[in-house]
Amino acid sequence: MIEMFTARTSEIDEFDEAIREIKEQIDFSAMKKYTGGLIFCHVDFVESGMVTALCEAFPDMAIIGMTSMASADAQGYSIYDLTLTVLTSDDVRFDVGMTNAINPDNYETEITSLFSDICARSGGEPDLIISFMPFVREVAGYEVVAAMDTTCKSIPIWGSITYSVDFNYETVQTVCNGRNEGAGLAMMFLSGAVEPNFIVCSLPERNISRHRAVITKSTGCMLYEINDLPVGDYLANAGISVTKENLNGSPLMVYYDGQTEPVALGFYTMFDNGAFQTGGEMPVGTSVSVGSITSAGIFESAEMGLQKILDRADRQVTLLLPCVTRYLMLSPDQESEMRLINEKLATSGKSFMMGYSAGEICPMRGPDGKLHNRFHNYSFCALTL
Repeated sequence: MIEMFTARTSEIDEFDEAIREIKEQIDFSAMKKYTGGLIFCHVDFVESGMVTALCEAFPDMAIIGMTSMASADAQGYSIYDLTLTVLTSDDVRFDVGMTNAINPDNYETEITSLFSDICARSGGEPDLIISFMPFVREVAGYEVVAAMDTTCKSIPIWGSITYSVDFNYETVQTVCNGRNEGAGLAMMFLSGAVEPNFIVCSLPERNISRHRAVITKSTGCMLYEINDLPVGDYLANAGISVTKENLNGSPLMVYYDGQTEPVALGFYTMFDNGAFQTGGEMPVGTSVSVGSITSAGIFESAEMGLQKILDRADRQVTLLLPCVTRYLMLSPDQESEMRLINEKLATSGKSFMMGYSAGEICPMRGPDGKLHNRFHNYSFCALTL
């Protein structure tokens, strides 16, 4: 059994005051044998040293965290706050670690080294991994997830690419036990009797075209042809105009390995030669369709995800990482999804924590009945334990 507690503070510079606020919200005398912590925060909390001070104030708690556009728990929601989750258990162990700065040349070896190191300290392989990974321009998010999947032997991984308040990813930070690293990848091992429930809701069905096509030319995340046509021509024939200015409005729904539930992936870059860089792997022969992002669709998918959370009445832990694109596309009422989440979950009497993600990591069950670690865009992702 795991117990979950949350606290939040808006105090960036007065370390003692922030720690006092957190101790007022969480009874640390009630902690069990093992304790882990998760932090979502505005980048100012990292730059001021507040996150380091907070980790040092609780040396017996294994903590990882990330900067985010905004965060929420039962006490409220804001761009400017720090939200802390404390997980404590007598039979589930929490162990953490973080890589050095990763790059195209070292990310696989860094992940392998991190996994081996935490396994050695924890006494074996975990039952679940929570991971926060950096945005690295030269390494696609799905490549990092694939490397983690291989190294971690397909153990379920749930987490996010870090984000911040600037659109260029210049201030993103990953945190582990008081250390912060702009290009660091952090992991928390959960070892013991965990029963994870993974929730992914991207677009409602009415926002997904019923017309399926097939990828006919691609390399990794580079997409060249669909149904033997250049991507732009295929989209134009379908009545969809995708330009460099509106790339975020039309996600590609990818049906990996013939599964019925698609993975939503974005168009990242449109090149002059007609190629598109996408958010994930585009295997030749894979079925795809095109979706559309609307405010109504964002709310509908959030409602679907929240209902799946509420349906699990025995949940002890609830963590949410919706895509930050959802937040941005809800302008001018950008806090409306956070407000909905807070209204639905705060009244349930169960703790929860939410942060916005720049790319979601969440397993999905395939036609073989097994969970497969997947990288997502645009999605409402949640984990309950």
